[in-house]
Amino acid sequence: MTTYFRRLMKGITAVLVLLVLAACGQSTQNDADQAADSPADDQTTESVADGELQDVELTLDWYPNANHVPIYTALKHGYFEEAGLNVTLKMPAEADDPIRLVGANQTDIAVSYPGVLMKARAEDIPVKAFGSLVQRRLDAIMYKEESGIQSPKDLEGKKIGYASDSISEEIIYSMVEEDGGDASKVEMIDVGYDLMPALSTDNVDALISAYMNHEYLLLEDEGYNMGHFEFQDYGIPENQELIFIASDQTIDERSDVLTKFMTALQKGYKTAVENPDEAIETLFENEENEYALDKDIEIQSWKEFLIEYMSADGEFGTIDSAQYEEYAKWIYERGAIDSELTGEDLTAPAL
Repeated sequence: MTTYFRRLMKGITAVLVLLVLAACGQSTQNDADQAADSPADDQTTESVADGELQDVELTLDWYPNANHVPIYTALKHGYFEEAGLNVTLKMPAEADDPIRLVGANQTDIAVSYPGVLMKARAEDIPVKAFGSLVQRRLDAIMYKEESGIQSPKDLEGKKIGYASDSISEEIIYSMVEEDGGDASKVEMIDVGYDLMPALSTDNVDALISAYMNHEYLLLEDEGYNMGHFEFQDYGIPENQELIFIASDQTIDERSDVLTKFMTALQKGYKTAVENPDEAIETLFENEENEYALDKDIEIQSWKEFLIEYMSADGEFGTIDSAQYEEYAKWIYERGAIDSELTGEDLTAPAL
């Protein structure tokens, strides 16, 4: 979500450097410890055979919100335990925690974003996507209808608020060009966390980096007549919104755990869809005190967007390696990353 996004993108370069250094140091240590690791692996296998649960830490991308309904539903109904897993949730203290902790093998699984994954992988950080949480994009270009904006070309001469992300800049420029406009006449304004205030006070004319199921709904709730453009309508490759990532090491050594995790989540999603009111109440039971939820907005987000967007291809949790490769190629060609990536670089083999 956008509250963390600016800190994430500004902090990611430092994080990538630290992870590379840590990986270099860890390689030698891993060689020395290989023999000692084998008994521990045997012990883990014996524990699972004895019926003990395997511990799994999941780091969320943001505070609990409607995007996480299947996770909390799976926890409440014991689906992780049925799969042999003891799943605990970790709230990110900083925006870069998910990618940083996974890359350093300090958390097992994290919720993240494809663009963040691609930037990390382009810097040789060993992380991949192995499943999806929200399969369709939630972000869009949004504006107040009174602005007179009717297509991306109309963004010429306008100020666009965004959360300090080079990919968002390239999306804007590309859409304006696709619509026959001059991208050099667009002014990008880094508004950080203050996306909604920037638009409501007319400091900017439109927003990118904001979510249709959050900022858009909140702005409508404040009485603004809103309009929006979806990226794929103007030549931007389709991509997923929220994904599950793990380190290459976890994917190689604990693929069975990741499979069990996704199987339990699929049950959580199915139960949540069949009982949508109960599911959203489960979220509210886990609300963080310091991040109070607007319950009406979260209910609308869940029922009007997420139930459909989480299974856009008809099945919850899947990822399409070819889709990731196409989007990564587009990002590379636009100059937002320095390395061309394949689907195999970005996604785990089918679990």
